[in-house]
Amino acid sequence: EAMKMETEIRAAQAGTVRGIAVKSGDAVSVGDTLMTLA
Repeated sequence: EAMKMETEIRAAQAGTVRGIAVKSGDAVSVGDTLMTLA
């Protein structure tokens, strides 16, 4: 909880979230897929 962070992610074009590849609390690294867009 002490390191709770939010990062805004912008897409180059409009789309719909098709799937989310991570769960709340998961550690992610540069290059990891966070979500897929349709």
